[in-house]
Amino acid sequence: MEISYVFVKPFRVGEWIEVAGVQGQVKTVALFSTTLLHTDMSRVVVPNRMVVGEILHNYGANRQLDMSVGVAYGTNINQAIGIVRDVLAKNPRILKEPVPIVGVTMLADCSINISIKPWTLAGDYVAARVEVYQALAEQLRAANISIPFPQREVRLLNNS
Repeated sequence: MEISYVFVKPFRVGEWIEVAGVQGQVKTVALFSTTLLHTDMSRVVVPNRMVVGEILHNYGANRQLDMSVGVAYGTNINQAIGIVRDVLAKNPRILKEPVPIVGVTMLADCSINISIKPWTLAGDYVAARVEVYQALAEQLRAANISIPFPQREVRLLNNS
């Protein structure tokens, strides 16, 4: 099994992959095992026999973030989307190409949800996500745009 893996090479050193329930950046590919560097900086050694015949997700060098933010129904949507685009443009970890996808994806119970799908280098995936969310919270707050939380109104029908 490992021999066929060595010939096929569905990934290369430096690429970000997910296989057999684990993910990480490929550090080494040997005859019997592949070593991944996980986001927590731990090494994950995957026997190549676990790779053959398994579904392999190869992210390559770039990854797309899948983020969203909810804004209040009274919000000027064009202003909110403009803030999101500005935050993405200012973050050095966000790639300019391919162009990030930003737009309204849901009219939820308590918010209008804006989907945010920028691209970043695989190694910057976690840091970019944290930085973008923090900058969004700060910029939306500075623009007095509310990020609502779920609320329920309870009415008592019978006072007795």
